[in-house]
Amino acid sequence: MSTIVQDDDIRSGSPRIAGTRITVLDLKRRIIDQEEDPHIVAGEYDISMAELFTALAYYYDHRDEFVEQEQEYETARLEGERQIQAELANKARSTEQAE
Repeated sequence: MSTIVQDDDIRSGSPRIAGTRITVLDLKRRIIDQEEDPHIVAGEYDISMAELFTALAYYYDHRDEFVEQEQEYETARLEGERQIQAELANKARSTEQAE
């Protein structure tokens, strides 16, 4: 039976299938969020259905933690976009003033 492991040096410590770099969130996003066929996803990642469903079971057992983590990622992503837009606007203003 496959196990879910964490190692800070691999995939930033995100829970993953032992012996792979495939994280629980990789599978959750494809199977749950994007509603892809689990058999196809397992084939593409070259993992067994047991490994795939072990990862999904881990997700559901720790769902609150994953939801919080994904919300933090989304907040950071939006803040990064906001900063980039502000920087681009500042550069555009600087260019217009220089002309």
